[in-house]
Amino acid sequence: MVEANARPGPLADVRVVDLAGESGVFAGRLFAELGADVIRVEAPGGDAVRSRQPFIDGTPGVERSLYHQHFNAQKRGITLDIRHARGAELLRGLARRSDVLIETGAPGELAALGLGAEQLRAEQPRLIYLSITPFGQTGPMAGYRATDLVASAMSGLMYLNGFPDDPPAVPGAEQAYHMGALTAVVGALLALVGRDRDGTDTGRRVDASLQEAASMATLQTANANYYSWHRQVPVRRGLIGMAGGRSLFQCRDEQWVSFVLPPPFWEHFLAWLDEEGIEHALRGDEWRDLRYRTEHAEPVSAAIGALAARFDRSTLFHEGQRRRLLVMPVNNVADLLADRQLRHRQFFTAVDHPELGRSLVDSGVAYRLSATPARLDRRAPLLGEHNDAVFGELLGLDEGQRAELARSGVI
Repeated sequence: MVEANARPGPLADVRVVDLAGESGVFAGRLFAELGADVIRVEAPGGDAVRSRQPFIDGTPGVERSLYHQHFNAQKRGITLDIRHARGAELLRGLARRSDVLIETGAPGELAALGLGAEQLRAEQPRLIYLSITPFGQTGPMAGYRATDLVASAMSGLMYLNGFPDDPPAVPGAEQAYHMGALTAVVGALLALVGRDRDGTDTGRRVDASLQEAASMATLQTANANYYSWHRQVPVRRGLIGMAGGRSLFQCRDEQWVSFVLPPPFWEHFLAWLDEEGIEHALRGDEWRDLRYRTEHAEPVSAAIGALAARFDRSTLFHEGQRRRLLVMPVNNVADLLADRQLRHRQFFTAVDHPELGRSLVDSGVAYRLSATPARLDRRAPLLGEHNDAVFGELLGLDEGQRAELARSGVI
């Protein structure tokens, strides 16, 4: 749990309006972790994120989605119907008092409501208008809609995921959405720095594409050059590592490890095989040659597989490390929660949720800032929780005006 008097984050003077749907809701959380005042804007009945499974104790409800609790942690929350003329007017007032606006609508969708980039920046020239869409704001597919599944497929990421003899597999945990959000936030942070350094004090339009963000992962490890130079399309490798041999093995307890042999410690591996009495055909001098082992990988993989099958994963991991071999566990979520390294780094944090009478354990941030640490110490907002604070204190609406807006369904 982060202490209440912890130092403010590096973006403590930045306000963000978060209109994002599921494809961009992570972007707002990243800003919130850095100390920005992120105001999550939802329709009066709540947005689709609140209906996402899993639910706390398996019971559906607008406050019980763990998806909502994770992605909207550290934000403030208001309800506002931006399709209503008065709602759009209030959003413009909020944008005038903000630094960044995040949206995931189809190109032109918000502009039709008078809330497009140029319209809002005409009233607030310093505004960073961040759009996250499947294919960006321009091009022949700009108007197409897409889910994470479609973006993963269109980026080529899905094609490389899975086993060679099986159809392409969907990467887990909505990777295209998260890559898109990370890329978008990097762009917005650059825009904030540029706004404050170029002497004009003007905002920027940031245009992020899910397809392009996920394609960066597809084209790493020189995959683009692999095709452009050799006209060979990289394919799914399954359990096979980059060196040509198998890299993933199952242990006696049915857990998995990544097992790679560093060239300088080949003899350590042979000694281990001999100690265990494992028969193998790797004794000749030719096996000392890494290139030869790469070209004749199957006997090496068979020997590693036989060794792994004799040990539980924990024992194999620690013994392999002692012998200076690259043996590492393939962790699942339960393993991550128990991981000593992550716990030492305080990667997980418990966030109090008084309304539920409990704390929720959540993943924290994957970086450390020495002077202005990121923080996660506030649960996701209740539906409309900060309406009075935002509409009253920030926009100056009195109690009667707020009540009338609520009766008319605007908030």
